[in-house]
Amino acid sequence: MKKSFLFLGLAALVAGCAQPQGVGLGPLGGDTSDLPQNTRTEFEMAGLTPLPLYSFSFADAATPADALNAGGNSLRQAEQNLEIVQESRTYFMRQIALNTNNYVVSEGDAPVASLVSVIRARTGCLVNPQPLRSEDAAVYTLDCS
Repeated sequence: MKKSFLFLGLAALVAGCAQPQGVGLGPLGGDTSDLPQNTRTEFEMAGLTPLPLYSFSFADAATPADALNAGGNSLRQAEQNLEIVQESRTYFMRQIALNTNNYVVSEGDAPVASLVSVIRARTGCLVNPQPLRSEDAAVYTLDCS
């Protein structure tokens, strides 16, 4: 009885391989134009205004706290940031590049969960959803690689 089940399993496997499409494996050989060429996701901003980007050289390893303080009070002026209204809350946002690290500083109202998708759309980078919080600001760490 066990031998007949083994034989039936082998016969089904061989029959599946004889077809141009394997069992659950997709096309075997032939045209591969419909297969993904790589796993990198390209992101297009689709007409959104990008966040203003400020770059600084930093002697030590940069942290989100350094990004919050980068540029001093001059970057805390409204005209140095992009004003974004999300869920009836107003944020003034800027992107900070410290050496090879990227951050977004959001000042204003307490952050809402949908702010992460707004940042991703305007920077094209992956966003750590857990920001460093201060009284009136949040600093999000970006992965732009």
